[in-house]
Amino acid sequence: MLFYNFILKVLIVINGLGAASGLVVDKHHVYTISDDDAHLYIYNKKKKEVEKVNLNPEVKSGEGNKKDKPDFEAITKYEDHLYIFGSGSKENRFDLISYNVKTQKVENDSYRFLFEEFLKVSELTKKDFNIEGILIDGQCTYFFNRGNGPAGVNGIFRVGGKINDLRNKQIDFFPITLPKLNNETTTFSDAILVNGKVLFTATVESKSTTQFNGEIKGSIIGELDLHKMEVIRWQKIADDKKIEGLALHKESRKKYTLYLCEDNDDDSKKASIYIYKYQKKI
Repeated sequence: MLFYNFILKVLIVINGLGAASGLVVDKHHVYTISDDDAHLYIYNKKKKEVEKVNLNPEVKSGEGNKKDKPDFEAITKYEDHLYIFGSGSKENRFDLISYNVKTQKVENDSYRFLFEEFLKVSELTKKDFNIEGILIDGQCTYFFNRGNGPAGVNGIFRVGGKINDLRNKQIDFFPITLPKLNNETTTFSDAILVNGKVLFTATVESKSTTQFNGEIKGSIIGELDLHKMEVIRWQKIADDKKIEGLALHKESRKKYTLYLCEDNDDDSKKASIYIYKYQKKI
């Protein structure tokens, strides 16, 4: 079901950052990650300045092939920490990094201990595993799998623990049917939880894989029922942009104001942060 026509408007341009893949917004800052850079970019809204924080993953950032990058695709905030995850689409992409927004301390870990359990529960192959979004609802942590592998399975892994306590927890997997755009099925690119509602972005890339980009054919934003595990409604965002992240900026009685970020799939090293006003279903 379509809802609420809108126009993407560029709000911020962050120089030095390319391939933006996720973001978190608070009152004073915009926190952004990239799938080809091992840094957290912190944009100060008041000063309009950008700080880079080295996340020190096992595979360092720098010039090189995409397959050698840490591939940070998911970021979320829980209490005073930002949690940043690699996509898991290759052996070097299981980084689980926490950043304390108060102390600026970076801690490195891995979520590889979940990987075999994820594959066992979902019956996915390694080539179909590609985490693009993470959210927490207070009791469980949800990992959103992008369906751009051979089997084309979009889905949600639910782990029965908070994001800082995921070991030895119950794991469930729910395949999700996503809408088609230009006759091709969209694939998850991010998700957030807002007052019990899951808002997600999804994209179409022709002939893409978990390790290589394809031709961009559009992006959507939608709403998903976390209990029924099904899409409620959706809206096309653009035909020529790969929207890879969203975050809540503010909320009113009638609408949510969201920030969106774009993976531009080029070498421009300029990340555009867009603003979008999403009308509530009243």
